[in-house]
Amino acid sequence: MNLALNSSSLTSELAPGVSKPSTIVLQPSGALDRESREHFQQTLEEALDQAIEGVIVDLIWVEAIDAEGVTALVAGIEKAASLGKAISFQSMSHSTRIAMEAEWDRQRAIRFGSWSDRFKADLEHFLDNLAQ
Repeated sequence: MNLALNSSSLTSELAPGVSKPSTIVLQPSGALDRESREHFQQTLEEALDQAIEGVIVDLIWVEAIDAEGVTALVAGIEKAASLGKAISFQSMSHSTRIAMEAEWDRQRAIRFGSWSDRFKADLEHFLDNLAQ
């Protein structure tokens, strides 16, 4: 299944005198999977580069998302954060949200280690010192 993107306000170059859009809305449709991930991720990154404030990704027409698609969504979050822009996912299915949160946690653990273990040890150490 192919992924179609409705992103009419997304252009590679803006005409002279035309200001950048504040927000760009992307409406992918079909499947967000291994075959469509690269195109979707590139379009999302271009939208984030062009929008002044951020991007809204409306997933209402997306019929299926696999692990590659979830990775593309997480990459969008990381790109938005690095640019200091907002990103919002609308009409996301419950299963996609759970998969995205799991991927976000997995990538965070790879980069920074387990935060819960560090926090717990630091908190216990702090409380032990406080009690003395």
